Amino acid sequence: MAAHDADPPETGELLYRIHAARDDAAWHGVMTQLCERLGAAAALLARRHLASGRSELLHGAPADDGFARSFADYAPRNPWFLFADACQPLQVSTGEDVLGSRELCRTDYYQAVLQPYGYLHRLFGVVARDGEHLCYLELYREEGQRRFGAREKAEFRGVLAHVALALDNRWQRRRADDVGAALMRIVDSHAAATFLVEPDGRIVYANRNAHGLCGQGSGLYRDGEHLAAVMPADQRALREMLAAMARLPAEGGTAGGRQAGSAPTQVLSVSAPGGTLPTTLNLQPAGAWLHGGPGRPRALLVVSARRQGAEHAHQDCQFARHFKLSEAQARVSALVFAGHSIASLAQALHVSENTVRSHLKQIFQKTDTHGQMELVRLHAQHCPHA
Repeated sequence: MAAHDADPPETGELLYRIHAARDDAAWHGVMTQLCERLGAAAALLARRHLASGRSELLHGAPADDGFARSFADYAPRNPWFLFADACQPLQVSTGEDVLGSRELCRTDYYQAVLQPYGYLHRLFGVVARDGEHLCYLELYREEGQRRFGAREKAEFRGVLAHVALALDNRWQRRRADDVGAALMRIVDSHAAATFLVEPDGRIVYANRNAHGLCGQGSGLYRDGEHLAAVMPADQRALREMLAAMARLPAEGGTAGGRQAGSAPTQVLSVSAPGGTLPTTLNLQPAGAWLHGGPGRPRALLVVSARRQGAEHAHQDCQFARHFKLSEAQARVSALVFAGHSIASLAQALHVSENTVRSHLKQIFQKTDTHGQMELVRLHAQHCPHA
């Protein structure tokens, strides 16, 4: 197909379309406009595995299914990739820089892929390379057209840089989407009610158990889009803890002598009016993400909620094994972790409160803790998904 006789589009318009392209139709438009701008008969955006020769046409103009099939079938015979080591990012070359036209015309690739469409002259540029994987952009002119010259190479090099930036941004978004989807699958698999929240408590995602927990006497409820505690004191503590944990990855510093990336699980108990046992919240930083618009990256936190009443499985408890607790001590620690008071512990174990206090004293000594809340927090670090 010969180049259009109309005036070529302005460079600014072409660059805008490159960065605005979001789907196949938009990229087809970019390829068409690139042909018009540089007087080419065809434009192709493709990827190739250098070792195997496998190639795939991602976007092309003009669109032609037959050409795409031939392009893929004969890709291992493409003579222009005989010198693959020279394929470096943003490198630009013409076909004649690698292989003369006379030699090209004797190849199977030319006869099966290019000749049926009249293509001969090639302008080639590497968009990106990852090991043996290559993404590249190429233009073709027909036999009756002149070869690509220095002016076209210089302009093509500038366009190539914008294509590389636009595609890198696109790939970054896809990776972020994939990571987000994987994170949500992990959250969905949790038996505990689990929320992903921003530092102000806005809920980004919640699994099914989390939806069922709010407003059921758990001490938690949804305040519009935000996770909130019923009791004012609990609400203040929750907000302060979220804000403090959010600052760790954002500031990249340390807290209490610990690196931000190794911040421990924080534990908070919330209760509802008239409730007998609290709900235990385990809070963990989940890294930073970009919160829409041009704002700073904001932290994302995981909040897992566990309704108390059911005893933590002390028989297979990592915390008990780590600190070499006895059977009785492991049982007491598990019940404390489940939210029991000393009185309810004594009732559950059928012992006196003094006996419970004796066990707790021994547990505090073994774990180097100094109170039930500190013990619960340390326990949660070893059993975060209990």
